[in-house]
Amino acid sequence: LAGRGFRVLVLDLDLEAPGLSYLDPDAPDISPEQQQSRVRPLQLGFVDLLSDAKEHGEAADLFVLSANEIAERYTQPYHLPEELREFKDGSLHIMPAGKFDGDYAQRFDALNLSELYQDGLGEPLIRVFKQKLVEADLYDYVLVDSRTGFSDEAGICTRDLADYLMILSGLNRQNIQGTCEFLKALRVVTAGEKRFQIILSPVPNGEDALLDQREAMAKASFEAAWGAKVDLSLQIPYHPQLALTEEPHIFRRRRGYLFEAYRAIERSMLVALGHNVRTLLQKIKDTLRQKDYSVALHDLRHMVRLDSGRSALLELVFELEADNQQFLLFKDKVAEKPNQEQNTLNNILDDALGRRVIEFIVDHIPLGEEKWGAGVLFQRLKNSSSELVDRLYKRMVGAAPSDADTLGNYAIFLADQRGDLDEAEAYFKHALEANPKHSHHLGNYANFLVWQRGDLDEAESYYQRALEIDPKHANHLGNYGQFLVGVARLSEGEQLLVSAFEYSDQYDRSNVGNIAEICYSLWLVSRMQGHSTERWEGYFKFFIQKDFNRHPWSFERMLDQAKKILSPEEFEYAEALARAFLDESQVSNLDRYERWRMLEPLNPMEAGNRYSERTSTSIPSTSL
Repeated sequence: LAGRGFRVLVLDLDLEAPGLSYLDPDAPDISPEQQQSRVRPLQLGFVDLLSDAKEHGEAADLFVLSANEIAERYTQPYHLPEELREFKDGSLHIMPAGKFDGDYAQRFDALNLSELYQDGLGEPLIRVFKQKLVEADLYDYVLVDSRTGFSDEAGICTRDLADYLMILSGLNRQNIQGTCEFLKALRVVTAGEKRFQIILSPVPNGEDALLDQREAMAKASFEAAWGAKVDLSLQIPYHPQLALTEEPHIFRRRRGYLFEAYRAIERSMLVALGHNVRTLLQKIKDTLRQKDYSVALHDLRHMVRLDSGRSALLELVFELEADNQQFLLFKDKVAEKPNQEQNTLNNILDDALGRRVIEFIVDHIPLGEEKWGAGVLFQRLKNSSSELVDRLYKRMVGAAPSDADTLGNYAIFLADQRGDLDEAEAYFKHALEANPKHSHHLGNYANFLVWQRGDLDEAESYYQRALEIDPKHANHLGNYGQFLVGVARLSEGEQLLVSAFEYSDQYDRSNVGNIAEICYSLWLVSRMQGHSTERWEGYFKFFIQKDFNRHPWSFERMLDQAKKILSPEEFEYAEALARAFLDESQVSNLDRYERWRMLEPLNPMEAGNRYSERTSTSIPSTSL
């Protein structure tokens, strides 16, 4: 639990035979030889805390000190090996039975728990003690080690302290009979409502027939004592190390049958407490809908520490609608309450605690093999918070500093969204260092050099490198073609733009915007040269009437050349077409032009309209 990142307190309430109290908090860091020569520091514990309360009443530490002060004075940290830590903020503290200074037994006898309870003082003191632990908010889990068999301490643990019981029992007759008596007593005291799980320990290897027989006998006996079904699936196999050292086994091995047995016990406890991913995820969705962000954040921190907890964040991300507006948390729940105001991503980000929720998701969404989830989160955040997009990119770069796609995409984001041109150029170069033959990033860097740096010679060299690697890349052909038109190399530009059109996937709905851009560019350069433009204008009208995502772009360099050649009326029309491509709201303005109203849209995918059917010339070859 502590290795997962939870804050764990262990109480040693086996007061007559304390074992956990002898765990050396520094043992994982020192050699066996050093351990033997060390003298453990004296540490106050449970007996000292209750003895002080019995002796001093309301002036005692239990009532006077804050929960944090009690924890500091009566517990000690147990150092976790770094290799055990999945999250670095986990902690393990132990409250020992008491201070072993030679007078422990005398103080324990003087405390006299049985008499304390008979006088009506025991249960109130334990209730205050438990409340202090809860109020402190220092621990996610408190584990209590109880005395074996029947005792006052066992009653305190099972009746007054514990929310859930893990009952250990052997399989010999003495253990089975004792556990049966305990279950009968527990059934009476708790009206059969106390939750528990029996753990068989130690379970020897070999003697399979006898083991099966004893297990069947134990199950029948326990169920008769409790009056209900009992699960005996949790078992701790015998291992000699358990009898020879106090060092926890998981500090030595993080795999194997014994480790898996402990992991199964942990998993059973978490499920029984409702601390599993599905339960927490549903609770998080509910609290986000209710705008209870502090509870949502608490449960998020808990969930990601569980198995598959980080992956569950992907479900939250997917329920952020693609338009970045609606946070739909289980549509059936929404249908049940149609009048309930829906929470939106922007609403969440506008709240300080809500923003921390989204920041937490950004900081913990899985990367690596599941980094596609980060891509979905980018889409959800791109119109809401460039700061959080930047934060997510930094995580991805830190996790994969040589991933060319991440580096190149971050460069585009820095240039287009943050305006940080120097950082953007540095990341473009990092991307190309990671993969010098990545056509996509070579072309993107060329665009950057044109539009952000104005370095046309260098940009052309990168366009050429990109097309040497992928000579049929429609986007690079189109961008390089527009570049050449913008520097008055009209014929070369037209050839590349025609190739871009031919190599474009015209059946891909997501590619409509790119094809419309190419058609406009071909119409413009053809008009500038006095060539026939009817088909390009008709294709453009067909595509511009389709619904596609606009993206930031500029035809400024081509239009600068066109202004030198076209008539004022023709140039005005060219500008209007460009505005319609860049801004959907401008499409209707084209109806001001009679030529547009009279123009018949041409679907280039229909027979008779295809480019290859409407021209007798061959496709020009790409010349670099």
